[in-house]
Amino acid sequence: MISSRSVAHITLFLTAMMLLQSADSFLQPQARSPIISIAPTKQQQHRYMTNNDDDDDYIDEDSLGDWRSFRMNLANSATSTSSSSSIDGIDLSEDSPPSTAITSEEESSSSSSSTTSSSTKERPKSVSKQNEQLLSAQNSALAEEYINGVWAHESSIPEVGGLVCRMPLESEIYRGSPDSFMYQKLQTFLDSDDYDRTEDVTSRQQQGRSSRTSSSTTSQSMSFSALAAKTVFWYRGAEKLLKKEILQIMATANANGRIDPSDLDEESLELLQLYMDHQSTWQEVCLVTEMSNEGKGGSKTITINRPMAFKLSKSMARLVLMGALLASENDSTNFVRKERDGGETQNLVKFLGAFENQCAVYVGGPDDMDKPAVLVHGIADLPGAVEISRGTGIYQGGLEAAIDGVLSGKYKPLDFRFFVGHTRYAKGQLEDAVTKGKYQPIACSRPLVLKQCIQLPKPLWHVRKLLV
Repeated sequence: MISSRSVAHITLFLTAMMLLQSADSFLQPQARSPIISIAPTKQQQHRYMTNNDDDDDYIDEDSLGDWRSFRMNLANSATSTSSSSSIDGIDLSEDSPPSTAITSEEESSSSSSSTTSSSTKERPKSVSKQNEQLLSAQNSALAEEYINGVWAHESSIPEVGGLVCRMPLESEIYRGSPDSFMYQKLQTFLDSDDYDRTEDVTSRQQQGRSSRTSSSTTSQSMSFSALAAKTVFWYRGAEKLLKKEILQIMATANANGRIDPSDLDEESLELLQLYMDHQSTWQEVCLVTEMSNEGKGGSKTITINRPMAFKLSKSMARLVLMGALLASENDSTNFVRKERDGGETQNLVKFLGAFENQCAVYVGGPDDMDKPAVLVHGIADLPGAVEISRGTGIYQGGLEAAIDGVLSGKYKPLDFRFFVGHTRYAKGQLEDAVTKGKYQPIACSRPLVLKQCIQLPKPLWHVRKLLV
């Protein structure tokens, strides 16, 4: 029988191996990290042991220590092979296509070495001074925690308290299901003579040399590894294929510019659906608040970077506090829920008194948008608040205490975030979206989740990309 101490050591070892892996595995469908979670559930801990169903095999969670502190230390101490604006020398942001550069040292030594080395650097402690200044003005305590202890790393599975980030459509197609028409088309296109295998890599190399000679203050050049070459190859191929396919779909539009779906074949309909879904979820960053447990139920996420309101009108306050009415058959325009009694009126007045002039309201997702908003914060001792997962330091609920705390001056309005709606996944759907390359799970420290996303100089999607 394996002792609990041995299990803890094995689990910590697997976690360490994942965190110390290079960011080179970020977009490779075969290169998946070992599966870890913030803290193993009781059922997971039980499965680490023998198949004996004896209750004596149970491992106390406390014996495993502070997992998040352990992961923070590993993430902050590890070096990164990516620049502060790219992954393995490739910027995968949607407004900045992948780019590569070869250092002069590599050019001079490429003939004498058959292996490719990548430059390493410490993981960035600061990715946007302007964002940090804005956070300091909003919440000084959280800003200090962010500056001194923010961390993030890629994970192979979503976990409660972590994030899932929308990937570019090119990545979703490349990492998608082999049964997908677009996946098959991309693989065929990359292997065909229609796509020049060297055109994009060569042009990016030339651009890299040109940019270095034209500027005396360029940042440190990144090595052009084999993975970088492969990523540029398939990413550019996916870009070209998407452009070609979209133009073909646009050519079916009538004189009024409308496209009749009945005129499209099955392959075009699949692409159109992928494209429209990508547009509606573009660069979204979602907090995972629930996950399937032992095969029961589904998962739930809250999108944290879709601001809805910065102040409260009376109707917005009603929506956040009490939810909205569904449209009735007799009146399809009356969505605003009114107070039913004096108690609700009093609560609305107090809520407006606390948050009317400053309130962070976000669109959390398309599901249950008619329900009262979800309150998220990092205040552990707030009455009525519940931690979403042990050790995360992220809490839900406690609205009444939050209102009283703001009115008394104990808290500030921007210590809290309100989310209208969420995204609900049936059993296995979120995991399937990750497997197919739609989302990338990110384990992270709580400041990345709790900080406001109001008029950020650098959007949150880019900040999490730079940190990992």
